[in-house]
Amino acid sequence: MTLTRLVTGSLLLLLALRWFEHATLSRLASPPLSGAGVDITYWLFKDSGIPGFLVHHQAAAVIFDLLMFSSGLLAFLRPFNRGAILAFAVLVFVYALTFNLFAAAHMAQVSGFMVVLWPFLIRDNKKFGLAWEGMRYFTCFIYFTAFFWKIAPGHSFYYLHQGSATFKTNLVDYLVLNPHTFMTTVYRWFLRHPWLLDVGEKGVVLLEGTMIIGWFTRKIDRYLIWVPVAIHVITYYFSDVFFIELLVLDLSLLSTPQLERIARGFNHWTARGRPKKEITPR
Repeated sequence: MTLTRLVTGSLLLLLALRWFEHATLSRLASPPLSGAGVDITYWLFKDSGIPGFLVHHQAAAVIFDLLMFSSGLLAFLRPFNRGAILAFAVLVFVYALTFNLFAAAHMAQVSGFMVVLWPFLIRDNKKFGLAWEGMRYFTCFIYFTAFFWKIAPGHSFYYLHQGSATFKTNLVDYLVLNPHTFMTTVYRWFLRHPWLLDVGEKGVVLLEGTMIIGWFTRKIDRYLIWVPVAIHVITYYFSDVFFIELLVLDLSLLSTPQLERIARGFNHWTARGRPKKEITPR
């Protein structure tokens, strides 16, 4: 119950942020361009006509968003209602496909949306545990492959000035449009010391590589769970890349004792407003 509420609650929060950022279907303003790339899944989805109908008809887009948020809220309030979880999982999956299609790129940050809910449809506790363990391995895998791509096919790890080059390219707009902010002052200091940016970029890549440790042991999950957080915070401030949505997968690194502590805290918080029962002596 606690884990279901953590995941569905996190998804609802992230989707709400996307609504405010005009990134849900009802807020996309009917974009005319789309791009399926070379992925057969996106081509089949596009040819079905579903994404075009949802995005180019405002009423359909609004109804879709209402159903998505409503099913998520129902799944949060009733974590054992697998019908609500199934509806939420399907709608979030369709949303992620549609968003990526009209973003004309496969945005990696919504990848977690597409898979994280499916284990909760399993009724058997043991089988659910195995599926959730698989989600943990998947989480470690995607961060490690980001590391592997930079050291093998991409070779960007070996370019010593990658950090400062990325910083200048991605943050030039912020520096020009916000010349008097505190962060601009900080950024100018780093521009005067570009070697720190280059060293920091290598450090982030190595942090991605450390996630492979989770494939071999669970003993340091209490530390590994903070690695994706550190990666996304650093890349947000120094690369203008915000993949916070992937952190929903980070919940798979929570241990049973941690979930039990969260459950006790949640129960304590929800019980504060309840009237205490009076016990009548016999």
